[in-house]
Amino acid sequence: VVLVAARDGVACGFCAISWNAETGVGEIGLNAVHPTAQRQGIASRLYAAGLERLRAEGMRVATVGTGGDDSHGPARSAYAKAGFASAITSIHLYRAL
Repeated sequence: VVLVAARDGVACGFCAISWNAETGVGEIGLNAVHPTAQRQGIASRLYAAGLERLRAEGMRVATVGTGGDDSHGPARSAYAKAGFASAITSIHLYRAL
């Protein structure tokens, strides 16, 4: 499911959510707010709506992933503001194919 925020009929942000009914785990996926609409609470409202939908779908926990580098600092701050915290340290490994 993709939630979309609009201002004056023009999309200014989005937040994808998904869930697994078997595990009870929901996920905040790709999300963004247009630079001209940032720092106005749009991301917070999108996360709140996404989390509410995940609760309505019966999820017991929600997860979100982001980068650990400096460029992802604003995203980590926004997720912390939405109530997310690091539960376990994890590392994703990649391989070129």
